[in-house]
Amino acid sequence: MKIADVMTAAPRTATPDDRLHDVARVLWERDCGCVPIVDEHKKPVGMITDRDACMAVYTQGKRLDEIPARAVMSRNPAICRADEPVEAAALLLRSRQIHRLPVVDAAGKLVGIVSTNDLIRAVAKDGRGDAHEKLVQTLAAIGAPRSAPKAEKEKSVVVPAVAPAATPAPTPPVAVPAPVAAPAVPVAAKDGKDKKKNGKAKKK
Repeated sequence: MKIADVMTAAPRTATPDDRLHDVARVLWERDCGCVPIVDEHKKPVGMITDRDACMAVYTQGKRLDEIPARAVMSRNPAICRADEPVEAAALLLRSRQIHRLPVVDAAGKLVGIVSTNDLIRAVAKDGRGDAHEKLVQTLAAIGAPRSAPKAEKEKSVVVPAVAPAATPAPTPPVAVPAPVAAPAVPVAAKDGKDKKKNGKAKKK
Protein backbone atom coordinates (compact mmCIF):
# COMPACT_ATOMS: atom_id res chain seq x y z
CA MET A 1 0.00 0.00 0.00
CA LYS A 2 1.34 3.41 -1.01
CA ILE A 3 1.19 6.63 0.98
CA ALA A 4 -0.90 8.12 -1.83
CA ASP A 5 -3.61 5.55 -0.99
CA VAL A 6 -4.06 6.73 2.60
CA MET A 7 -3.04 10.41 2.67
CA THR A 8 -5.33 13.42 2.81
CA ALA A 9 -4.87 14.97 -0.63
CA ALA A 10 -4.77 18.67 -1.55
CA PRO A 11 -4.55 20.11 1.97
CA ARG A 12 -5.07 23.81 2.63
CA THR A 13 -1.80 25.65 3.08
CA ALA A 14 -0.39 28.99 4.22
CA THR A 15 2.73 31.00 3.39
CA PRO A 16 5.44 32.22 5.77
CA ASP A 17 4.08 35.76 5.46
CA ASP A 18 0.51 34.83 6.37
CA ARG A 19 -0.64 35.74 9.85
CA LEU A 20 -1.63 33.24 12.49
CA HIS A 21 -5.16 34.54 12.08
CA ASP A 22 -5.20 33.00 8.58
CA VAL A 23 -3.69 29.77 9.86
CA ALA A 24 -6.29 29.54 12.63
CA ARG A 25 -9.06 29.99 10.05
CA VAL A 26 -7.76 26.99 8.09
CA LEU A 27 -7.54 24.91 11.27
CA TRP A 28 -11.16 25.78 12.08
CA GLU A 29 -12.67 25.45 8.62
CA ARG A 30 -10.90 22.21 7.71
CA ASP A 31 -11.19 20.69 11.17
CA CYS A 32 -7.53 19.74 11.13
CA GLY A 33 -4.65 19.89 13.59
CA CYS A 34 -1.93 21.40 11.43
CA VAL A 35 -1.34 23.57 8.39
CA PRO A 36 1.65 23.06 6.07
CA ILE A 37 3.58 26.23 5.19
CA VAL A 38 4.77 26.33 1.58
CA ASP A 39 7.00 28.63 -0.45
CA GLU A 40 6.25 30.20 -3.83
CA HIS A 41 7.00 26.85 -5.51
CA LYS A 42 4.49 24.98 -3.34
CA LYS A 43 7.28 23.16 -1.54
CA PRO A 44 6.81 22.62 2.20
CA VAL A 45 9.09 24.79 4.32
CA GLY A 46 7.36 24.43 7.67
CA MET A 47 4.41 23.19 9.71
CA ILE A 48 2.15 24.91 12.22
CA THR A 49 -0.04 22.98 14.62
CA ASP A 50 -2.94 24.25 16.67
CA ARG A 51 -0.71 23.98 19.73
CA ASP A 52 1.98 26.11 18.04
CA ALA A 53 -0.56 28.86 17.42
CA CYS A 54 -1.89 28.71 20.96
CA MET A 55 1.55 28.82 22.60
CA ALA A 56 2.69 31.68 20.34
CA VAL A 57 -0.20 33.88 21.46
CA TYR A 58 0.37 32.95 25.09
CA THR A 59 4.15 33.47 25.15
CA GLN A 60 4.30 36.56 22.94
CA GLY A 61 1.24 38.33 24.33
CA LYS A 62 0.08 39.36 20.86
CA ARG A 63 -3.04 38.88 18.77
CA LEU A 64 -3.22 36.24 16.05
CA ASP A 65 -3.19 38.89 13.33
CA GLU A 66 0.04 40.37 14.71
CA ILE A 67 2.14 37.19 14.46
CA PRO A 68 3.51 35.98 11.09
CA ALA A 69 3.57 32.29 10.34
CA ARG A 70 7.32 32.30 9.84
CA ALA A 71 7.80 33.26 13.51
CA VAL A 72 5.94 30.17 14.71
CA MET A 73 6.36 27.39 12.13
CA SER A 74 8.64 24.43 12.68
CA ARG A 75 11.24 24.62 9.92
CA ASN A 76 12.71 21.91 7.69
CA PRO A 77 9.86 19.47 8.25
CA ALA A 78 10.32 15.76 7.66
CA ILE A 79 8.61 14.78 4.41
CA CYS A 80 7.69 11.63 2.53
CA ARG A 81 6.80 10.91 -1.09
CA ALA A 82 3.41 9.83 -2.30
CA ASP A 83 4.85 6.81 -4.14
CA GLU A 84 6.55 5.40 -1.05
CA PRO A 85 5.05 2.51 0.95
CA VAL A 86 3.00 3.30 4.02
CA GLU A 87 5.68 1.64 6.16
CA ALA A 88 8.11 4.42 5.21
CA ALA A 89 5.74 7.05 6.62
CA ALA A 90 5.18 5.00 9.79
CA LEU A 91 8.93 4.67 10.32
CA LEU A 92 9.45 8.41 9.93
CA LEU A 93 6.59 9.21 12.29
CA ARG A 94 8.08 6.88 14.86
CA SER A 95 11.64 8.18 14.61
CA ARG A 96 10.58 11.84 14.80
CA GLN A 97 7.78 11.24 17.33
CA ILE A 98 5.35 13.32 15.29
CA HIS A 99 1.74 12.81 14.21
CA ARG A 100 1.71 14.25 10.66
CA LEU A 101 3.94 14.37 7.59
CA PRO A 102 3.76 16.52 4.46
CA VAL A 103 3.59 14.37 1.34
CA VAL A 104 5.31 15.56 -1.84
CA ASP A 105 5.51 14.43 -5.44
CA ALA A 106 8.65 13.69 -7.45
CA ALA A 107 9.25 17.42 -7.90
CA GLY A 108 9.04 18.09 -4.18
CA LYS A 109 5.70 19.92 -4.35
CA LEU A 110 3.13 19.37 -1.63
CA VAL A 111 0.35 16.98 -2.65
CA GLY A 112 -1.01 15.79 0.70
CA ILE A 113 -0.59 15.09 4.40
CA VAL A 114 -0.40 11.68 6.05
CA SER A 115 -1.19 11.36 9.74
CA THR A 116 -1.48 8.69 12.38
CA ASN A 117 -5.26 8.85 11.91
CA ASP A 118 -4.78 7.95 8.24
CA LEU A 119 -2.68 4.95 9.27
CA ILE A 120 -5.32 3.84 11.77
CA ARG A 121 -8.06 3.95 9.13
CA ALA A 122 -5.85 2.06 6.67
CA VAL A 123 -5.08 -0.69 9.18
CA ALA A 124 -8.76 -0.95 10.11
CA LYS A 125 -9.51 -1.73 6.47
CA ASP A 126 -6.53 -4.04 6.07
CA GLY A 127 -7.49 -6.43 8.87
CA ARG A 128 -4.13 -8.26 9.02
CA GLY A 129 -2.85 -9.14 12.46
CA ASP A 130 0.73 -8.02 11.77
CA ALA A 131 -0.52 -4.64 10.53
CA HIS A 132 -2.33 -4.07 13.81
CA GLU A 133 0.78 -5.00 15.79
CA LYS A 134 2.98 -2.64 13.76
CA LEU A 135 0.48 0.18 14.19
CA VAL A 136 0.43 -0.30 17.96
CA GLN A 137 4.24 -0.19 18.01
CA THR A 138 4.22 3.01 15.95
CA LEU A 139 1.70 4.73 18.22
CA ALA A 140 3.60 3.60 21.31
CA ALA A 141 6.86 5.02 19.94
CA ILE A 142 5.23 8.34 19.06
CA GLY A 143 3.64 8.65 22.48
CA ALA A 144 6.75 7.67 24.43
CA PRO A 145 8.20 10.40 26.69
CA ARG A 146 10.91 12.34 24.93
CA SER A 147 14.43 12.04 26.30
CA ALA A 148 15.29 14.58 28.98
CA PRO A 149 17.81 17.27 27.99
CA LYS A 150 21.44 16.44 28.66
CA ALA A 151 21.66 19.09 31.37
CA GLU A 152 18.76 17.43 33.17
CA LYS A 153 20.34 14.00 32.86
CA GLU A 154 23.58 15.25 34.38
CA LYS A 155 21.83 16.68 37.39
CA SER A 156 22.00 14.47 40.40
CA VAL A 157 20.63 14.94 43.83
CA VAL A 158 23.32 14.33 46.41
CA VAL A 159 21.85 12.88 49.53
CA PRO A 160 24.14 13.58 52.49
CA ALA A 161 25.28 10.46 54.25
CA VAL A 162 23.84 10.07 57.67
CA ALA A 163 26.60 9.48 60.21
CA PRO A 164 25.96 6.48 62.41
CA ALA A 165 24.92 7.34 65.91
CA ALA A 166 27.87 7.43 68.27
CA THR A 167 27.99 4.52 70.67
CA PRO A 168 27.92 5.92 74.20
CA ALA A 169 31.02 5.18 76.25
CA PRO A 170 30.48 2.52 78.85
CA THR A 171 29.64 3.94 82.27
CA PRO A 172 32.50 3.27 84.67
CA PRO A 173 31.50 1.02 87.57
CA VAL A 174 30.63 2.89 90.74
CA ALA A 175 32.87 1.85 93.61
CA VAL A 176 30.72 0.60 96.42
CA PRO A 177 32.43 1.18 99.82
CA ALA A 178 33.03 -1.95 101.79
CA PRO A 179 30.84 -2.29 104.86
CA VAL A 180 32.51 -0.98 108.04
CA ALA A 181 32.99 -3.78 110.49
CA ALA A 182 31.69 -3.16 114.00
CA PRO A 183 34.45 -2.95 116.65
CA ALA A 184 35.10 -6.28 118.28
CA VAL A 185 33.96 -6.54 121.91
CA PRO A 186 36.69 -8.00 124.14
CA VAL A 187 34.55 -10.71 125.55
CA ALA A 188 37.41 -12.53 127.26
CA ALA A 189 38.53 -9.49 129.28
CA LYS A 190 35.01 -8.88 130.40
CA ASP A 191 34.74 -12.44 131.57
CA GLY A 192 37.99 -12.05 133.57
CA LYS A 193 36.75 -8.99 135.38
CA ASP A 194 33.60 -10.85 136.23
CA LYS A 195 35.62 -13.69 137.63
CA LYS A 196 37.60 -11.33 139.82
CA LYS A 197 34.42 -9.77 141.06
CA ASN A 198 33.02 -13.20 141.71
CA GLY A 199 36.20 -14.17 143.55
CA LYS A 200 36.04 -11.18 145.82
CA ALA A 201 32.49 -11.92 146.57
CA LYS A 202 33.36 -15.48 147.60
CA LYS A 203 36.07 -14.29 149.99
CA LYS A 204 33.62 -12.08 151.76
